[in-house]
This record gives sequence, structure tokens and C-alpha cells, in this order.
Amino acid sequence: MKIRKPILDLVICLAVVLLTSAAAFADTIKLRDGSVLKGKVVSYSQRKFTIVVYIGGTGSQHVIPVEEIESVEFDSSDVGTVSRADVGAPAATAPSRAEIPRDNIPAPIPNETAAPRDEPRTAPEPDTSPSDANTSSVPAIAEKTVSVAGAADWTSTEIRVQKGQRIIISATGEVDLGDNQRSGPEGLSIADNRKLIAARPTGALIAVVGDDNDDFVFVGKATEFTSPHNGILFLSVNEGNLKDNAGAFVARVRVLSGR
Repeated sequence: MKIRKPILDLVICLAVVLLTSAAAFADTIKLRDGSVLKGKVVSYSQRKFTIVVYIGGTGSQHVIPVEEIESVEFDSSDVGTVSRADVGAPAATAPSRAEIPRDNIPAPIPNETAAPRDEPRTAPEPDTSPSDANTSSVPAIAEKTVSVAGAADWTSTEIRVQKGQRIIISATGEVDLGDNQRSGPEGLSIADNRKLIAARPTGALIAVVGDDNDDFVFVGKATEFTSPHNGILFLSVNEGNLKDNAGAFVARVRVLSGR
């Protein structure tokens, strides 16, 4: 059953009745800024919905005011906890980034003249690293330090950004890519035909905004870029097979207003 804005007030009346059964389903909250949160709606209180979004088997809780919501969809299919491995589970809408395992991404086509639709697209990237002198005095809209596990397909920063906002990320730490190949956030020059950004080092820190696009951004040790979309900011490792990884990067994320 899909609940649209004209009858959004009815959600308040129905929430108490529906939440008990909806907790077992895959629910979808669409925000007015274009973001989409898919998980379990677990409570409604003081005109705010609480939804638990599962990334890599780990749940993160989001509290969303009614005023920011465009629509709420309670899935009538009982799919339980949705993880990235549950690609076969039924869904009311197209699968989100939290539901598509890295192994399902098609390998790049060797022939450079082949159709580019199977190649992941990359967002425009800056030529230089961010300058602390230029950005340290600018108030941040959001700021957070996030641990990015090397074995997790995607790690949610739980930060919703708007198109046009500036995102500054710096990272430290080390990830074991398997076979004792240890990489910092800048990555290693080793072959991997299934990594998400083919032209960038394997094992490097990467980012993406939203769960419905392939505009992957190379982060490395530090970068600054303008968000091309509205949505949640996710971080990951630029490698096709993450299952044998260990360790984590520590990323400091700052979101500034547009230029």
C-alpha cells in the first residue's frame, strides 16, 4: 500500500496499527529532497518516523520528520532483514544500493569500442586535494568520522547531502585485500577487472551519493567534490571481491554549502 503526500496525514492515524506488522517488511520512505530510505519502519512518535536501514548486514537508524517525507510505502511482502546478499528477495521497487552485492556488478568489457553502458560511470573529480586553508574556516553543515570496513560492500555515513553541496573527505588506516596485500586509502597498483572505478588503484577509498546510480567518486587519502545528486553518502573500497578483506579505513567527512 503506497501512501502519497495528499493523504500523508492519514499515516499518523494508521502508523500505530501498521508499524507492528510493517516491522517485518521492507519499507520505503521517499523524501522531498529526492532521497530514498529502504529498510524497516520501527516506530512513529511526535510526527517522526524511525526507520532502520541495513547496510552490509548492519542496521543504521534514521529519524525522519513528517515534513520531510514525500511518501511512505509499506511492503506487503515479508522479506525480513534485507542485506546486500539478499538479491533474490522480492522488493516493491528497484533494488537499492544496500541490496546489490558487489559480485553482481558486470566485469568491464575488454573491447574499448564496446557499448559503454556496462562500464561504471565516474563523477567529475577535482585535480587537486582539498586545501585546509580554504575550507577550515567554512562552517560545516554536517561532519562525521566513519569507520569503513574493508569487507563491507558499502558503509553508510548516515549523512544526507543535497546536489551542489561540497563534500570533503580525508582518510587514514589500512585494509588487507587478501594474500597479505595491504593498502592504504590511496590504493595499490594491482590488477582487478571487477573494481568499480577501473582507472583508479585497487583497494582505494571510494564514495557514491545515493543508491540508484553508478557515479562513483575516487577519494583516496583526501578529496573534495560537489555532490551530483541528493541522497545518502556511502563509502567503500575499490575492489571487486571484498569477502577476504580485513581491516578498515577511518574517514573524516565534512559537508559544506555549495560554492
